[in-house]
Amino acid sequence: MKESKVLFHFRYLQLQGLCAYPSVVHGFSTRRGGVSRSPFSSLNLSLDVEDDPTLVSENRRLFLLDLGIGDKPLVKVKQVHEDHILVVDQEMAAGPGFPEDLRSWPADALMTGIPGIILSVSIADCIPILLFDERRKVIAAVHAGWRSTAAGLITKVVSKMKEAFGTRPEDCVAGIGPSIGPCCYEVDEPVISVFAKLSPDWQEWVREEGEGRWRLDLVQADQTLLLGAGIPRERIFSSGICVSCQEELFFSHRRDGKRTGRMMGVIMMRGEDD
Repeated sequence: MKESKVLFHFRYLQLQGLCAYPSVVHGFSTRRGGVSRSPFSSLNLSLDVEDDPTLVSENRRLFLLDLGIGDKPLVKVKQVHEDHILVVDQEMAAGPGFPEDLRSWPADALMTGIPGIILSVSIADCIPILLFDERRKVIAAVHAGWRSTAAGLITKVVSKMKEAFGTRPEDCVAGIGPSIGPCCYEVDEPVISVFAKLSPDWQEWVREEGEGRWRLDLVQADQTLLLGAGIPRERIFSSGICVSCQEELFFSHRRDGKRTGRMMGVIMMRGEDD
């Protein structure tokens, strides 16, 4: 595992570790450079937070245009903080309602082997994890909050990639985007008790604060699960950025409350014409 150099652009950032793979495009949006008004100012990319849909659509257009993939279909599902996985296949992609018909599909992870389709996860504290199997040409996008992490979602995603596409974990690279860090993420005993059952390494992810409170490092938890799934340490890259600490750059649900915007993590494989 290594902290990747972060390449900052105005509306988004990228991990240098993933940029080494030219056949994929990826990005994690910031809150800068959009048209939404307070409290969603300014690059809110979510249609589920009572922002003006017209403004959100423009924000998405600007973000994807900056990434150079503004003409590609954006797959967005209904995130439910569980362990559901959606495989976007050729039949689904050829449907008349694609990709809009997937907006109500409950899932916290998506994967596909089809070039030219943008997989996305919405984030405001939870961990965005992007995966790329460079041998089988498969991508995945994962939304890992504490519930999904505790449910072993990232492990199940790697297993599903094996089952659906023949992926070997050693061929995968993983990129972990900005999320809430242990500096700002305090949880109580019921949450800790769930993690204590997840792995014998759970105590490495927490720091006791006293009075029944702990600091939880979700990134470290998911890194441990990625290693356990077989992805090599040197192919796991993390931004090392806490969204709650940088109000000028990122939204944070825990810091700002319910009325705040959402960022997005996206990944797409290039086709022959891209």
